Amino acid sequence: MNIKQTLLKTSAILALCAFSSTSSATILSIGDMASFSFSSQDLFDYSAAEGARTERRDVQTVTLDRFDGSLGRLLDVEIWLESEWSLGSAVRSYDTRFRASATGAGRSISRQAVRLVDPNREVEINREVIRNNCRDLLSCSEGSLESGDFSEAFDLSSFGLEEFVGSNSLDLRIVRNLVADLTRCGRYDSCAQRNKYNAWSGNVYVSYLYDDSPEQEYEEVEVNVPEPSTLVLLGMGLLGVGASRLYRKKNV
Repeated sequence: MNIKQTLLKTSAILALCAFSSTSSATILSIGDMASFSFSSQDLFDYSAAEGARTERRDVQTVTLDRFDGSLGRLLDVEIWLESEWSLGSAVRSYDTRFRASATGAGRSISRQAVRLVDPNREVEINREVIRNNCRDLLSCSEGSLESGDFSEAFDLSSFGLEEFVGSNSLDLRIVRNLVADLTRCGRYDSCAQRNKYNAWSGNVYVSYLYDDSPEQEYEEVEVNVPEPSTLVLLGMGLLGVGASRLYRKKNV
């Protein structure tokens, strides 16, 4: 191969570079938990007539952390309750004049509610009722005991995510209403309805799902115009390619 021909063979490459930025998003979860406990309270409803009623109301307030907006963008919120309850009920009747059979009927009630204080809306409520009846000569009594789980996820579909973001606490009010209700008592009887073993305890949880990627900052892309020296070099390369082609034609 001719050395001159080899030296004349050149090529020119023009490249356009564009600025681009990429970021990888990470979905994370963070949460908080608060405990509550109501001990057992005995309620007695005594009456020689029907329609008596004894009530007790207990309230506890627990706090959960709101989402810290500096961690990222909040995507979803879940709040749920996990708790256990017990409820006992007993009715007793005694014939004071010995003229008829003793009869009595009553019910024990435990109403359990969880409410968000801010915003002030009731989220969940659970009612447990035990009814007892008794009938026998001179005296009678009837009792029962039940227990179970009260575990529910709160319906937050009517809430906006922004309501759970901030530095102040998220307060929940835990409410228990106990009732001892004597619904029937014989004419010559002395009756009592008892609400007992009515403990309730558990935990309230909140979970925040969020994207921890920083907000993307979009920059203007600058398009640089080639300097004159660059254009000269490019032109020389193109002239070299043209000269090489002419030389090859002459030597054919």
